[in-house]
Amino acid sequence: MKQKIKNISLKTHIWVCIVPMVILFMLMTFILIPGLQQLSGNMQLLDTMFKGYDGAYVHQLFEKLQNNGKRAYLSLELYADVPFIFLYMITFTISIAKLLVRNGLWNSVIYYSLFFPICAGVFDLGENIGIITMLSLKKNIPESVVKLASYNTILKGYFLPLTLITLFSQLVIIGYRRLISRSKNM
Repeated sequence: MKQKIKNISLKTHIWVCIVPMVILFMLMTFILIPGLQQLSGNMQLLDTMFKGYDGAYVHQLFEKLQNNGKRAYLSLELYADVPFIFLYMITFTISIAKLLVRNGLWNSVIYYSLFFPICAGVFDLGENIGIITMLSLKKNIPESVVKLASYNTILKGYFLPLTLITLFSQLVIIGYRRLISRSKNM
């Protein structure tokens, strides 16, 4: 299985995922999310609350959003955020795999950092399922749904930074090695 992941990663052209991921990220960041935050009176959306949230906050947010805002939030989750999750899971996993191979760290314990973007994506999907469920319910959102969605948001909030730290550290290793090899050639 490990060899199969390596082969797929090395053969995959990462730009096929990076370009739509960046376009979707920009669309969400600069158009869709600011519009939703305006409808919510600048309340923070559930997706970005990495410390979690409770039923009272969800109720208050949904009251401010009203029906139009809730429909817009549901559309954001279904048509932008879910595809974005799959794109970042694929992009970051393949990127980390390529960097691990390039840095000669494929057979080290750092190999398991490949699971960071996968875990982030799984928890992000769990969060979205919870948010979509809450947005679909007209009244009486069960506290269990709120807690489950909130826990997924918190866990996503741990694995996304770990993913980015892994990517950054692997890029630093490449940069350091290039710098050392240039200084030796001078």
